[in-house]
Amino acid sequence: MRTLIRYGIGVLVLMAMACGGAKTVTSPEEMEALDNLVAKRSFEINARWARPMASQALNSISNARLLPYGSNASQVDITGNASYLRLVDDMVKADLPYFGERQMSGPYNSQNTGIQFEGVPEDLQIEPNSKTKGYTMRFNINNGSESFQVIAQLFPSRSSSISITSSQRTQIRYDGTLSEYNKDEE
Repeated sequence: MRTLIRYGIGVLVLMAMACGGAKTVTSPEEMEALDNLVAKRSFEINARWARPMASQALNSISNARLLPYGSNASQVDITGNASYLRLVDDMVKADLPYFGERQMSGPYNSQNTGIQFEGVPEDLQIEPNSKTKGYTMRFNINNGSESFQVIAQLFPSRSSSISITSSQRTQIRYDGTLSEYNKDEE
């Protein structure tokens, strides 16, 4: 009986160790590349997924199968769109599709329903993030009719996450890839 208990405890310990999360290790080359990208202040985040706040309205749209294939009310595939947030020197520019609810009435413009802004942001900060081993970029910007608070996480793996809080819409998050901005590719 003791032997059976010892084996049982051993199996439980091995299972607990196997279930432990694997930590990703950042290589010095990845860190150096990210540091250089941030120091140049010329990069672009290409969004691949929009992650709106799920609501009854978005659930209805999802249930009607009006979202792209593989998408749902809280995760929309935007791979085919030119969706980006760009920083060049001290200028930011964004063109991101929006999925969510408008909280306040605004001017009706059927051509520009996404999140769009361009200009010099207020309170631009790019700081190292010791928890993620990457950087956190924060700024506020106004496009004339709406103001945005933007927080972007830049990771050494070249992945990125953008969170946008608007003065007129529900919050939305985007996940994508980080790359050096090349003006010639436009």
